[in-house]
Formats: sequence, C-alpha cells, structure tokens
Amino acid sequence: MSEREKTVQEILEEARNIIVEAFSQVYALYGLPDIFGRLYGVLFFADRPMGLEDIARELGVSKATVSVNIRILEGVGSVRKVWLKGSRRDYYEAERDFARVLTETIKKKLEKEIEITSAAINRSKRLLAGIENSPDAQLLEKVKLYSENIDNLEKQYERFGLILLEILRASNSG
Repeated sequence: MSEREKTVQEILEEARNIIVEAFSQVYALYGLPDIFGRLYGVLFFADRPMGLEDIARELGVSKATVSVNIRILEGVGSVRKVWLKGSRRDYYEAERDFARVLTETIKKKLEKEIEITSAAINRSKRLLAGIENSPDAQLLEKVKLYSENIDNLEKQYERFGLILLEILRASNSG
C-alpha cells in the first residue's frame, strides 16, 4: 500500500469514526448507552450486512454485549436482521434513514411517558375521590389543590399528545 493510499484510508476511517462518535453522543442524549450509537454507526457505514462476531471485533467488545444491544436496536427499528444465502448465522444492517430512527425512538419514549403519567393521573384521581367527602376542612383544601394540579397536568398531557401527533405526522410526510 502506497503512502497516499494509506493516508486516504486513514482519512476515511477518521471521517467514519467522527460520525460513529456523534451517533454515540446522540443516543446518550436520550439516556441510552453509548454502545447503541457505536453499534448503529458501525452498521451504518458497513457495505454489507455484518454478523455479531464481526461487529464485536470492530467495536472491541464481547459478542454477548453486541447480541444484547443489537436486539434492543432491532426492537426500535434502528437495525434489522437480514438473511444471507448459505449461512445460518444472524446478520444485521442499519436503517440508514437516521431521521426516521430518531423519530421512532423519540416517539416510543414519549408514548411511554404519556402512558405512565396517564396511569398515575387515573390512580391519583381514584384515591382522591375516596376522600373528597371528608369532614376535615384542611384536608378538603388539600384534596382540592391536588385535584386542580392533577387536572391541570392531565390537560397539559392531552395538549402534549396532540402536539406530538402533529409532529410525528409532519415527520412521516416529509
């Protein structure tokens, strides 16, 4: 390999590593392990589907680490399993529409947030309904305050849900 070819190869690897590191940082912004971004990045730049062993070697981690994390990425649509004729091993490739990957990731997190908060609102309202006829005036004031705060929270989440739907519609049509 000539000095010029080596330099070009090094430049290619550096450019790839910059993007892989950026993916790692982006996934970390959402509270996900940086391995998700690095794993996604390796597959994003792969010119062919890769097996677990190849990915593990590329990242310098165990095959078990890759296996666990790739299943999670597969579950959120960041990567997909592909079949290669003549092989019984599992191979993976990245969904290269990163905007779609991020939109789906955010959507799933926000849907879970709304689900958790809605369930908590409903449980709290049922509990408060059981004590709203208390003869204790101070307690009734607190029940009223709590109920108002919970009702306000519920309205905010209803608006938030509508805004989220609109954003998701816009991202899917664009």
